[in-house]
Amino acid sequence: MTETSEAALTRASDAIVLTGYAYQRRATLEIRGDTLMWRAQRGQLYPDAENIATTTFDVRDVMWLQRRGSIAAAILGIGGAIALANGLMIVGAATLALGAGVGIFRMLRPLRWLGLDVGGRWLLLRVERTCADDARLLAERIEQNLRDGDVPREPLALP
Repeated sequence: MTETSEAALTRASDAIVLTGYAYQRRATLEIRGDTLMWRAQRGQLYPDAENIATTTFDVRDVMWLQRRGSIAAAILGIGGAIALANGLMIVGAATLALGAGVGIFRMLRPLRWLGLDVGGRWLLLRVERTCADDARLLAERIEQNLRDGDVPREPLALP
C-alpha cells in the first residue's frame, strides 16, 4: 500500500473510485472522505440503476475476501489422478497439468470481494486487481470504526 493512497482515503477532497462487478455488471464504489457512493445495475432483462449513498459510519459490517483456491483445479487434479490410476497416462497427465495451470493462475490472480452491510442489505463488489489495495484499506478503516465505536458528532452530508 502506498502512502499516497492511504492519505487519499482520509482526505475528504479526494475521491477514490473502486471498480469491479456486481450483479454480473460493471459497478463502482466512490469513496470521498467518509462518504460512500455505490453505483450498480440490478436485474438481467430490465436493469434498474442502484445508487446508494452512505457513510463509513453507517456500515454495520464489512468483509474483505481474497480467494486464491480453485475448485476447478481440485476437480481436474482428482480427475487426472483417477485417470492415471486407471492406466490412462496421456489423459491423466494432461488433466493434471491443466489442473495445475488453473490452480497457479488462481493463486497469482485471486478473486477479490468487498462486502458492505448497509442496513439490511449487502453490497458485494468483485474488486478489480488495480483497486484491491484501496478496497482492503477501506475495509480495515471500517473495521476500525466498528471496533472503536467511532461516530461523528454531527451527521455527515450525503451527496
